[in-house]
Amino acid sequence: MYHGFIDVPTFAYFDFGNIWIGSLLGDFNYKISPLKKNEPPVLRTEIWHGRECFELAENIESFDNEFSAQGYEKTLEEINSRIAEYKKTL
Repeated sequence: MYHGFIDVPTFAYFDFGNIWIGSLLGDFNYKISPLKKNEPPVLRTEIWHGRECFELAENIESFDNEFSAQGYEKTLEEINSRIAEYKKTL
């Protein structure tokens, strides 16, 4: 399901414990992970630039939002905001 610039599954996908990795513009990459065992539970988003996979990437930016439907929406807003800023540098 598209949300702004990105294609991300619904919140239920993360509620089942799944991780989502996507990319855009060839070198803007993001990973969304549900960390349900954290106190409090969060959706962690990690962003990196380049063609390297997550495990080889450097300069990874990360942020957390609450693990809820509202936190999911905020996560999508923040990713799209970062993409909009990144597009200005191209």
